[in-house]
Amino acid sequence: MTETRNVLVGILAVILGLIVIIFPLIGVSTLSDLAGIGIIFLGIWLLVQGFKVWEKSVAAAVADIILAVLAILWGVVFIGNIKAFAFLTFLALYIVGFFIIISGLTALFSDKSFKGKAIGVLGVLLGVFFLIFSVYLKNPLVLAATIGAFLIIAGIVEIFDLLGEKPVSEVPE
Repeated sequence: MTETRNVLVGILAVILGLIVIIFPLIGVSTLSDLAGIGIIFLGIWLLVQGFKVWEKSVAAAVADIILAVLAILWGVVFIGNIKAFAFLTFLALYIVGFFIIISGLTALFSDKSFKGKAIGVLGVLLGVFFLIFSVYLKNPLVLAATIGAFLIIAGIVEIFDLLGEKPVSEVPE
């Protein structure tokens, strides 16, 4: 059951990641739509993760679910609302970076397996990367690529169980 759930979560993450990366290439008309859809997909992934880790850590699950709801709401606000997005563009870049960092931290501290720790570290690193470089580049493709890369890599790790389910204490050094 757990293996099937991991594969389904992984497939969902890869699909959402690819959509986030490909979407700008098929004619996104406004930056607000791009950011909104990217944040919504991140929120969907966080929601799924929240329910997935519920048995392991209720606190981390609740944090993921709250973060997911906030991400989805922010995403909906940005879709089609160019004035709101223009006003909040600078803030939006930080919001997305912090969503990725916080989702990485919840994975890092809630999952005892090496795989969970690795996904957590990946989220924190990509979030920091996003905060640093997207602000300077001011390129919406960085937003899509960063969110998409995080979702795809996390999905691949889930699907193929590349890092195993062993607790960190049991991983050979």
